[in-house]
Amino acid sequence: MQGKLDSFEALDQCAAGFRQAQIVLAAVRLGVFEVLEPGARTADEVAAALPADPRGARILLDALAALGLLHKERGRYRNSALATDHLLPGGSRSRVHQLLHNARLYERWGRLFDAVRSGAPVDDEGIDARLRFEPRAFARAMADVARDSAALTAAALELSEVRRLLDVGGGPGLYAIECARRAPELQAVILDGPETLEVAQRNIAAAGFSDRITARAGDAFTGPLGSGYDLILLSNFIHIYSAEQNRALVERCGAALAPGGRLAIKDFLLEPDRTVPLGAALFAVNMLVSTEQGDCYSAQEVREWCAGAGLRFERQTELTPHSSLLIARKA
Repeated sequence: MQGKLDSFEALDQCAAGFRQAQIVLAAVRLGVFEVLEPGARTADEVAAALPADPRGARILLDALAALGLLHKERGRYRNSALATDHLLPGGSRSRVHQLLHNARLYERWGRLFDAVRSGAPVDDEGIDARLRFEPRAFARAMADVARDSAALTAAALELSEVRRLLDVGGGPGLYAIECARRAPELQAVILDGPETLEVAQRNIAAAGFSDRITARAGDAFTGPLGSGYDLILLSNFIHIYSAEQNRALVERCGAALAPGGRLAIKDFLLEPDRTVPLGAALFAVNMLVSTEQGDCYSAQEVREWCAGAGLRFERQTELTPHSSLLIARKA
């Protein structure tokens, strides 16, 4: 990610970043990398297979080759190793669903001017109908995002004494799956919407944990959470909602914990001045264009919510340059 802008050259690169982004996103949407997976093809052959305009396909393919995502030899194009690893659907390292989600976000970010003026998210009517939100597609995108961070999070949670886990807004189930892998006696409940849980259940079954992880449809703010949990996980969840909603949710989670149980909040947590880390500050903009009241919050704010719910702060662990894990314990 581009750091602070400290020169005109850096500013120029930042302002022109949309070009490379759209080249990659258009190629994923069109299925360019899938068409090239069997082997090298000419621009005309790719255009016929997509289908696309021959001139449009040739210009896009040359740009992809210039970026290093394709190799071009004697007028024929083939996928680079990076494209094969990450830009083909179905692979264990694929990021196709995540990039399709980014294509939707690109449409929203294109209306940032309006969102700042109004304070309202970009309406779906302003988005290409072919990219409209769909819960299952969003869950698959979040699985792409969580593939690496779920393992980092589970490793940082200290699961040796955890027997009952509630994963609030657990999405595609990858966090609960990683926790189950590390704690053989753990039983987990994933709470989310029914369409999202369809994706989670497939992932749970594929991982062989259908007997230990339960997918339960419900609303974390109004529905029953259950009780007696050793650990409740809120991963990439609080940024969707307002501070008031999150404060109420943390109180509900505190009540659902067993004595000595822990609440773990993983998110894009900011420093008090809200400008560091950069990734979290930028993600707050994502919430502006995408949600009614979402935001990124400082670790201090989250600690105050926990204290108000009778939870004692224990530690904060940096997981990535952009995200942290904050843990508080019930007395």
